[in-house]
Amino acid sequence: MPQRVTLDAMIPREDFARESNQVAVNLFSDFPISHLDQNSPYIKLIRKPDFQRETNHWTPEQLATFIASFVDAEVIPSLILWHSPTYIFVIDGGHRISALRAWVNDDYGDGPISFSFYNGEIPNEQKKIASRARSLIEQRVGRFSKLRDMAAASAAPEPIRRRATVLLTRALALQWIQGNAAAAETSFFKINSQGTPLDETEEMLIKNRRKPIAIGARAILRSGSGHKYWSSFSEENRGKIEDVSKNFYNYVFKPEAEKPVRTLDVPIGGSVAPIDALSLLIDFITIAGTRALHPKPISGYDDDLTGEATVEVLHNSLKIIERITGNSPASLGLHPAVYFYNERGRYSRFLFLGMISLIVEKIRNNDHVFFAISRKREVLSRNF
Repeated sequence: MPQRVTLDAMIPREDFARESNQVAVNLFSDFPISHLDQNSPYIKLIRKPDFQRETNHWTPEQLATFIASFVDAEVIPSLILWHSPTYIFVIDGGHRISALRAWVNDDYGDGPISFSFYNGEIPNEQKKIASRARSLIEQRVGRFSKLRDMAAASAAPEPIRRRATVLLTRALALQWIQGNAAAAETSFFKINSQGTPLDETEEMLIKNRRKPIAIGARAILRSGSGHKYWSSFSEENRGKIEDVSKNFYNYVFKPEAEKPVRTLDVPIGGSVAPIDALSLLIDFITIAGTRALHPKPISGYDDDLTGEATVEVLHNSLKIIERITGNSPASLGLHPAVYFYNERGRYSRFLFLGMISLIVEKIRNNDHVFFAISRKREVLSRNF
């Protein structure tokens, strides 16, 4: 799987549903790169829809190629925006704005903006990919701050001064969606259906983004940080979701997986890569988030308007994880390298989900004998 640069922190999300009308104002006609500076008032207004997938689909090579195209005055498609009463939403062009903002602020998923967005919880793999992107961009284009300073430097080589001049004078072209939030959302889906196709997991999350399983999976993946899809809930429920998610993340995705596997100290959830991890978490919470004989699929739940359902599925799921690992008296202490990885050191989600299904079944049936025998066997295996 190609490495993808995580730029999700570059444009905050906001809920379209809160933005019912369009404002009649004189809209600006272009978007200069100065709008992307951290202190610019414009960047504080820019948002992307809360249902948009994570901005992490460009490789370091794609990022470097786009930035080089910008400073070399090559053709770049227009941004498509919609002005609500409160914010300016990016309908098309989120990756382009995010890429340029990452360059302007030297943050490719590992800088101050990202660090704050994720509350310091940045996976090592994300940092490695960010470092590679930074190195590649500086080789092909140069650091933004240095190139900007070259515009007035007469001693600079001609190609560099030419690029620096473009940097200070070029702006991205804009188009504006006219109409209310419903028109903007319809435009968003029509436009984005023509670009990079949605992964099955991404499409499922968009369609079911207000369901407790979707909210819980996204909260766990980022350890309760990043965009807070649970922000409309009460303070108490927000706190519960974030606390459980942090504990859950630590149990499932730490220590972070390295490829190839060179140690037995591996996570029980495998890679924290967004698509793989989200798919695993959705399946896991579907199985472990309820004690019903026949678990409902993600679409079978009602939209969670209060946070109660999300808290419930997270607590139920955490209890299952604590049966597998951790220091609680109920933990079986199953070693992930033995139970969830094959002989080649590759993680198997099927072994993991199979064990989850088994434990949920035994808990539902109050099978205390199973857990007593399993703990005894695990202790004996460690002694030998």
